[in-house]
Amino acid sequence: MGTQGDRIFEITAERGFPDPWLSFGDSLCDEAALSTELTRAITKARKESAEETHAEVARVFQAKKANLRRCAGILDQVLSDYDASGMWEVLDERAGRLDVQDVLETWGRTQALHPFPVVLRSLEFNWGYMKEHGVRAFYEMTRGYVSRLQENTERWHVAWQGEVQTGIVDRITSIEADLASIEAPMHCDVCKKTITALLYLDE
Repeated sequence: MGTQGDRIFEITAERGFPDPWLSFGDSLCDEAALSTELTRAITKARKESAEETHAEVARVFQAKKANLRRCAGILDQVLSDYDASGMWEVLDERAGRLDVQDVLETWGRTQALHPFPVVLRSLEFNWGYMKEHGVRAFYEMTRGYVSRLQENTERWHVAWQGEVQTGIVDRITSIEADLASIEAPMHCDVCKKTITALLYLDE
């Protein structure tokens, strides 16, 4: 065991994660970071209602929405570029040959700290989805997920505006929306690990 996984790790150590997947994964990590920042800004605005604290909440909402637009744009560009280049067919063939358990074993050396290793389960799901439905279909699904994160942010923003107008604190929406956002890196930061295994498989 470890043959494919070890080789993929060697190439990744030499080259790192390739763009645009590195940028996409990093941006979805920012989604979680911005969600945490927003939660703290809202908490402060609730305790210290002032022009400055409310302006900070507005700033973070804008940053969060802009970041998600960037994520969506990266995926839209990749879908178009890979359609034109025929890359999806190449990736489908490689996904068919990927030894998922082998590569998971390599990742498992460092990613199984928790009794439920979320990174490993996400990788396993991703490769399984690709094998069953195709790599392009996986990224179409991912694009839909980013859209739902955008909807989640908009719902949170509307709830916050309602809270400001009525003075009635809406903690539930904040909790729900924050949880949805902080989950994003567990899927989309993992995406760069998922695709790198295919991109480097034959190196």
